Amino acid sequence: MNQPIREALPTPTGWLVAPTRDFCLFFIRDPKSVMVAPTVLTQLWYCTEEGIPTRLKNTRRLDYESAHETWNELLSNDWELVEHQFGACVDAA
Repeated sequence: MNQPIREALPTPTGWLVAPTRDFCLFFIRDPKSVMVAPTVLTQLWYCTEEGIPTRLKNTRRLDYESAHETWNELLSNDWELVEHQFGACVDAA
């Protein structure tokens, strides 16, 4: 008996930096969420003019739809996707 293979829904992942360069927002799939109803964690960070995160402001948990809506809205409001990722900053939180 073959069981269907379930794949995780694609979720927004990565760093977005504000056009004013004072905040950056980190999106990561919540590893504790289920595949069929994923949730996304966001971390809002204060950052330097270079867009480097320095201090965590807050963390939020969003449902799948809200995360996509927020991600797309920020990109349409001139937030930029950061090409280089800041793994060390997340580990420190």
